[in-house]
Amino acid sequence: MSELDFEATFAAELDVVPDEHRDDERFVPAAGPLDAEIAFVGEAPGATEVAEGEPFVGRAGSRLDGLLETVGIDRETVYVTNLVKVRPPENRDPTADERRVWKPLLDAELTKVDPAVVVTLGAVASGAVLDTDEAVGDLRDETYEVDGRLVLPTYHPAATFYDDGIEPMLERDLRVAKDIADGE
Repeated sequence: MSELDFEATFAAELDVVPDEHRDDERFVPAAGPLDAEIAFVGEAPGATEVAEGEPFVGRAGSRLDGLLETVGIDRETVYVTNLVKVRPPENRDPTADERRVWKPLLDAELTKVDPAVVVTLGAVASGAVLDTDEAVGDLRDETYEVDGRLVLPTYHPAATFYDDGIEPMLERDLRVAKDIADGE
């Protein structure tokens, strides 16, 4: 797999993000191959992601990696991104305005990658991709078609730190994503 040159690949989309929503020191691009069968979408990078320059490499990313391994998905074969590419101050949820200005870039990413399934991780990502304010618990257990591609909403891996009952549900959802990607 070659290294993704995110800023060159999506230069036109990045150019239209207003300056007030850009911060090169807190910017985290996507990672993974542009021909991935599974794309994971989170809400925004955390402190560890900013430090390492890659999405989902902190504590929640470690949990995601463990679950991917459990269900037989190689992290190197999936595309991992966030709706908002700049870490919000004090790790707050992205504002509606932040979500609005970064969404066209996410749409461009998903068009370019064209995965078999998009797995949205958590309420913010699920809400943005599905254009809903429904809770993830109400959305999961089914797939949705958005712009001709399947979307599978599930919990954010960080939710497993606060509720032991979430991990088995997240694992089940990742198995569904793998089955879709495998054509089953």
